[in-house]
Amino acid sequence: MEVEPVVDSRRLNGEINGRKQTMTWNGESNVENDGKANPKKKEEKESLGSSASEDDDESFSFDVTLGDICRRGFGTGMWNDLLRRAPHYYDDWTDIFHAKVTASIFYMFFTSLAPAITFSVLLEAGTEDDDGTPLIGTVEVILSTAIAGGIFSIFGGQPLCILGVTGPVSIFTVAVFTISKSLDINFIPFYAWTQIWSAIMHILLAVFNMCELISWVTRYSCETFGVLIALIYLYTGLNGIQKQFNKGLDVALLSLWLSLGTFFVATKLSAARNWVVFIPEIRELIADYGATISIIFFSCVPYMSADARSTDIETLDVPDTFQTTSGRGWFVDLSDISPGAAIGAIVPGFFLTVLFFFDHNVSSLLCQSADMRLKKGSAYHWDFFVVGVIVLITGLLGIPPTNGLIPQAPLHTKSLTQTAKYCVNGQWRERVLHVHEQRASNFFQALIIGIMLSAPFLIVLGLIPRSTLDGLFLYMGVASFPGNQFAERLALLATEPDLRKSEHSFLDKIAWPRLRNFTLFQALCCGIIYAVTFTQGAMIFPLLIASLVILRKTIFPRFLSDEELGSVDTSLHQCAMSHAHEKEEE
Repeated sequence: MEVEPVVDSRRLNGEINGRKQTMTWNGESNVENDGKANPKKKEEKESLGSSASEDDDESFSFDVTLGDICRRGFGTGMWNDLLRRAPHYYDDWTDIFHAKVTASIFYMFFTSLAPAITFSVLLEAGTEDDDGTPLIGTVEVILSTAIAGGIFSIFGGQPLCILGVTGPVSIFTVAVFTISKSLDINFIPFYAWTQIWSAIMHILLAVFNMCELISWVTRYSCETFGVLIALIYLYTGLNGIQKQFNKGLDVALLSLWLSLGTFFVATKLSAARNWVVFIPEIRELIADYGATISIIFFSCVPYMSADARSTDIETLDVPDTFQTTSGRGWFVDLSDISPGAAIGAIVPGFFLTVLFFFDHNVSSLLCQSADMRLKKGSAYHWDFFVVGVIVLITGLLGIPPTNGLIPQAPLHTKSLTQTAKYCVNGQWRERVLHVHEQRASNFFQALIIGIMLSAPFLIVLGLIPRSTLDGLFLYMGVASFPGNQFAERLALLATEPDLRKSEHSFLDKIAWPRLRNFTLFQALCCGIIYAVTFTQGAMIFPLLIASLVILRKTIFPRFLSDEELGSVDTSLHQCAMSHAHEKEEE
């Protein structure tokens, strides 16, 4: 394998274990091998760093059984997590003085705040009581995000994982509200008891080492879940735009302009990495903040002219001071529902636990995948325990629960990486040199989000038009499809046979009729779950997602060979490990 040297006019020459290194002005590194085509792995690990060893980190197996997990012992996983992470706790707070850490704080602030505000619109519309007052809104969502981020950054095992209110949580919350309203149950205490029961289940799952079951999760369930959420985002955005046409032509046209403008500009700016203008670092910056730039600009458009200001467009419903959206007290009166209703909340609590077990552990896995070469180890069991404690706190406050965010969690890790660019057989590739594993970026982004709840910033939030957030929903939905192999295979169904191509191996390893049937069955599963989210039984959708995991593990191997399954569907943990090993071999 031929490895070509890198030439950069802005470089600072140095030596790392006998290998030349060139440092670019933005802190990235270009590495040359001095003509050696295949450097030894030991030398490579010493010079470039590697992920934690298998003895120090936790390795999961797709073939693990419940019996294997139960035999590990009570609390063994949590204890091993603490032993693995505790020696690094001091460094997590002291190794923070780097430009990438500072940049990551503000990057994660914007990438966490914008979706949080967007989901609050969905919650406001879905939790209105009989007099039209929302029971959950922007303040509750931002407070929940700030509390979760602060607690997890201090007490969590893997602080690179960013927590917040997700789209699935918003859907679940609206479903709980619908159920409580149909049963004539006071929503807020019922919602609180739901989270209390869920917190207990979180803690029990962590104590009994059940987080190891995340190794059963494969692309099939994750990508079905991804397309499902994308469809819900698209529907929410389009439905919000449609509602504006009931408020007069001037309001409708301005709202349509704001929504489509936000969507179009966010889409174009986020694709800046493919531009040919500006230097790569500027293009990267524009792409990272594309959605945020679009929201800020189109939130200002209605105030740029007298005619626009005179148009009565709908804005966020935010109180002028720090208080709940409905005006209730912050702590929930748990006795304000019947004992039967409080006990019955264990059912939605179970569904919430299933959702978080899937969603949080996948986000945690993605933010510390093996190709990131992290050195301080994982803490899946302990982290799920901490998430359970946070769910208990949000339940007592009657605000939405939080878990790991996708894509914010893996984006956080990526924002802290220093990389090396190298050329293999004429193709430029990138390798992670070092990740600044610390707690400050997570803590301070949560702190800044919390500051947004002060009076001056609440007034500013109240000026944001809802139409811009409808546009953001459209953008988030469309942006969810690239990189999703299920979405790619759906597109191939409508593609002319002679023009079907993919960078993935499934077209070569699976006969088209079998691949087509596999994709159609996956689409049927996704369609059924999507339809369920519009019914009163919407809260069971996490259970349906979990059933896909069982379906993949027990049924699919009877119809597809190991080679066929390996090309179209792999364990996320195995996929990350194999990807990292491929990079090491290069």
